[in-house]
Amino acid sequence: MRHASHTSGESLPHRSIVTAWPRLLSVELAAQYLSLSMSTLRAAGPEPKRHGRRVLYDIRDLDRWADRLDGQPLDEREEEEEAAAFEKRWMDKRRARG
Repeated sequence: MRHASHTSGESLPHRSIVTAWPRLLSVELAAQYLSLSMSTLRAAGPEPKRHGRRVLYDIRDLDRWADRLDGQPLDEREEEEEAAAFEKRWMDKRRARG
């Protein structure tokens, strides 16, 4: 069984071994899911969610972000959901600033 190493000394399962990805992924797993480095994910990827001190990526956000990389069009329902999600994130950040 192959494992990808990561900085905390633990080993993560290789992408081909994971059969059921969890809904919320750590930075390490999200980067592995997209086959990107963690620094690329942090710099150019979708906005993560936070739960306490944990930084988590919703697998649906990762899929939408990856779909947009090659210009795949979203259907009307997906565009509306994306616009609503963006507006909610923007409002949440604005409220958090006070």
